[in-house]
Amino acid sequence: MKRFIQHEALFVRHFETEKWPFPLHNHDHYELIFIHSGKGVHAHNQVNQHYSGRSLFLLAPQDAHIFDIEERTEFSVLKFNNLYLEGVSNEKTSAAWKKLVDHLLAIGATYDTCLVKSEHDLEKIEQLMRLIVQEWEANSGTGNEVMFHLIRAVFSILKRNAIGNIILTPSSNGDLVISIIEFIHAHIHQPEALKLSVLALHFNFSPNYLSSLFKRQVKVSIKQYIDDYKYKLIETQLNSGVKIKKEISNDFGFNDLSHFLKFLKKYANGAEAIRSRNDNGKMIP
Repeated sequence: MKRFIQHEALFVRHFETEKWPFPLHNHDHYELIFIHSGKGVHAHNQVNQHYSGRSLFLLAPQDAHIFDIEERTEFSVLKFNNLYLEGVSNEKTSAAWKKLVDHLLAIGATYDTCLVKSEHDLEKIEQLMRLIVQEWEANSGTGNEVMFHLIRAVFSILKRNAIGNIILTPSSNGDLVISIIEFIHAHIHQPEALKLSVLALHFNFSPNYLSSLFKRQVKVSIKQYIDDYKYKLIETQLNSGVKIKKEISNDFGFNDLSHFLKFLKKYANGAEAIRSRNDNGKMIP
């Protein structure tokens, strides 16, 4: 498989085509692909993602993908790496942005590849993407503060949609479930803070009620959500190659490296089992 290497911290591409010009490939950077119009299939890590009209895809380093275009498609693509995330603003802001990107990738990979379902928000993102393209063509420097804030605006809309999409059964308790999810995301590196008893105390509900409410609206248990989410974050960090396993193990509060490796093996085996029995037509043969 071909591998694309990007030396620039940020690169923006805008084009229309009837045939995808690149072979199946992976890369060493993040990509945010926005489709303004068109129809086809995006093959992403062996999963077919159909698109028609406005659509958005977020790819992590090491992700493999290719498009099969059925109708002429207009693309805007943001390609950026850790250097851009680290260098565009102060340390606190860049750290928060890196965390947000990782969280969005984890949500998309774990529960739904479609991060934005709202047509209204897709329209907003389209307007922002066109502004980003215009700004890039006028001033492509990575220190462009206007560009940085435009991209941040896109990711803010992504965050709002991604968390909301996790809740499969909307109800009057939807805001509470969103608060629980946001708490999990904020404390994913602190296992003690995510024990059911601690969560119940923090939100002032009994453990049984909190667990039942979450399972009813998200369709997975709190523990399963935490473990799934943690695994996807770890997988993204491992694929980026920035940290070694021992560092990542420490970051996520594992007692030792052996427990960390057992956790990875458990989830890798589980994912393989799901792929082998998948018969819903989503997987590429």
